[in-house]
Amino acid sequence: MIYRVSGVGGSEFVYSKTVDLVKVGDMKTTDFALEIGAMNYGFDLDGIIGLDLLRNLKVIINIDDLKLGSN
Repeated sequence: MIYRVSGVGGSEFVYSKTVDLVKVGDMKTTDFALEIGAMNYGFDLDGIIGLDLLRNLKVIINIDDLKLGSN
């Protein structure tokens, strides 16, 4: 499915796909919907980890060490 998303920087078209597995370090989730877009923001960027994925993985963010973890 292709649709438009909006944010602080404006809006863009993205492609939505449910993938079998998303893994971040040792944390993983299955059957997760991703949005894939061009991401031409004027600087190098491989991807954006959204709050929906962080909540699904039950991530704990350590700001002092700039690390993601779980219980």
